[in-house]
Amino acid sequence: MSAHFGRAPNFTVYDTEVGTLEVHENDGKHHGGRQSPPEIIASTGADVLVCGNLGQKAVERFDAMEIDVYRGASGTVEDAVEQFQADELDEALPGGDNCSGDHDHGHDHDHGHDHDHGHDHDHGH
Repeated sequence: MSAHFGRAPNFTVYDTEVGTLEVHENDGKHHGGRQSPPEIIASTGADVLVCGNLGQKAVERFDAMEIDVYRGASGTVEDAVEQFQADELDEALPGGDNCSGDHDHGHDHDHGHDHDHGHDHDHGH
């Protein structure tokens, strides 16, 4: 888990349909690039983000891109996937208080999932 979502060195994309992992470098604005982390994640075809925590602005950006966000994940990528699939994570919603603690926006690399949480997800992330 990275201590700050936007500054994570990379994002791990897990495709639940085929069980594959891909690691994408975070070359976003925090690292001198032009895209925001939500834009990088959207470019992978993700439909869900699983992370430790993130700020409200990021939640709103993901919502505008129709990417569901689940927070509260911890441990390894495998742990985060298991926590998501077991429905142990909180959905971060626009307009809500999604940032907790001391603004230590933790982020377990990005993990998209085709898990049924009341949303139609046709592709893994």
